[in-house]
Amino acid sequence: MIYAGCDLGTVTAKAVIIDDDDAILAVEILPYKNLPRQAAVEALEKALARAGMARDQASFCLSTGFGKKAVPYSDGDVPEIIALNRAVRKLNPGVKTVIDAGGQGIKAFNIDNNGKVGASTANEKCAAGTGKFMEVMAGALEMPVEELSRVSLDSHNPLAITSQCGVFAESEVITHVNEGKDRMDIFAGIALSVAGKLAGVIRRISVVEEVAMVGGVAKNKIVVRDFQKELGLPLAELNLDPQAVGAYGAALLARERNTRGG
Repeated sequence: MIYAGCDLGTVTAKAVIIDDDDAILAVEILPYKNLPRQAAVEALEKALARAGMARDQASFCLSTGFGKKAVPYSDGDVPEIIALNRAVRKLNPGVKTVIDAGGQGIKAFNIDNNGKVGASTANEKCAAGTGKFMEVMAGALEMPVEELSRVSLDSHNPLAITSQCGVFAESEVITHVNEGKDRMDIFAGIALSVAGKLAGVIRRISVVEEVAMVGGVAKNKIVVRDFQKELGLPLAELNLDPQAVGAYGAALLARERNTRGG
């Protein structure tokens, strides 16, 4: 039997296919080009195609994420933190603190000694520190986020971005550009600002080693580097694309729920 998990976020749709042994058969991460509902369908179809499977071969599917109720093929849904917790425990049982830096929100939670979600916190009212914030800043610099993240690793003079408001931060970036400042140094300052915001969120709970970071921002190398410096701790390895962790957790829970009979 195979099982599916879909994480319908604010920026991308993610689908993961697993088998009875919880092995990952396929992963699909699909940025929105259409409505979220259609993106969820396309993500599953692409994941199934990667696995060489047909839709009717999936025994059970659970959805999670911001748009979990909009996934048309789901047999049920689970809260995002529950899905993330399940996946992280499977991927690296030593992790005790998780920060999820997604497209438009940041969450952090602890995992207690029984494997349950402990203290948690979230910042979903402000875009600072999120993937969308970084996309807006990259737009002001007229370069892709991925390229800026790569070249800015070599910056030795990051320029301070003092505002936590996206609008004002963008104005600061534009001012730096107009003054002829190096885009590499500007983005290095943006990364420092994002890392500081993430550190501020995670410190609202107990930071217990090991610490893992998931979500799209976790793919940004300069932010990850600066976040580790802020914490004074290395981040744990999960050996899975950080954007797919929630979908993997939903697939694991789908397999468990189907095995229990609902």
